Amino acid sequence: MQIQNNTSQALDMYKQNTNTSAKTKEQPAKNDSLEEIINNSAARVTISMNAQSILFEMNTASMTKNNTLGQSGSGLKNNQLEVLNFLGGKETEGGMSLKNIGYEGKPILELSSDEAKNLVSEEGFFGVKNTSDRVAGFVLSFAGDNLDVLQKGRDGVVQGFEEAKKMFGGELPEISYKTQERTLALIDEKMNSLKGKS
Repeated sequence: MQIQNNTSQALDMYKQNTNTSAKTKEQPAKNDSLEEIINNSAARVTISMNAQSILFEMNTASMTKNNTLGQSGSGLKNNQLEVLNFLGGKETEGGMSLKNIGYEGKPILELSSDEAKNLVSEEGFFGVKNTSDRVAGFVLSFAGDNLDVLQKGRDGVVQGFEEAKKMFGGELPEISYKTQERTLALIDEKMNSLKGKS
């Protein structure tokens, strides 16, 4: 229903634009003032920056969700093909894979019990410190010193964690909660240091 509505809206917009451009051809061409050109350019830049910000928040949420899934591989519920594909080393429908988050070992579903324990140990790829450093590092490197972008990245971390939680029936292993706590603390520390400079 939503797609149908969006298609109708897009068609209506196309018709309006077609009618507008036909009318525009009949009118004599006018030169835009320098102020209009600058205002139009500023509007395009603002739209572009907003799109980048939204994309960043989505990528942060996806990265957080997939790192959390890596930590939570043993708590699967039925009908979670996307999770199984991800943990099996395949690319998900959303385009994420273990390789995308930097993991280059064998697929998690093929690990022995000892290998899995090592992976989530303190020094392991999916250990609290390494995972939170990886996710927070992604946010911090993209956002730099921009508080608004840092907040969007933080929101993306929370959103990704919540999405992972839903995929596992509302509960995740303790390691995932500790990782989220440390990740948010790293981002908050950067935000607080920037607020102190203001």
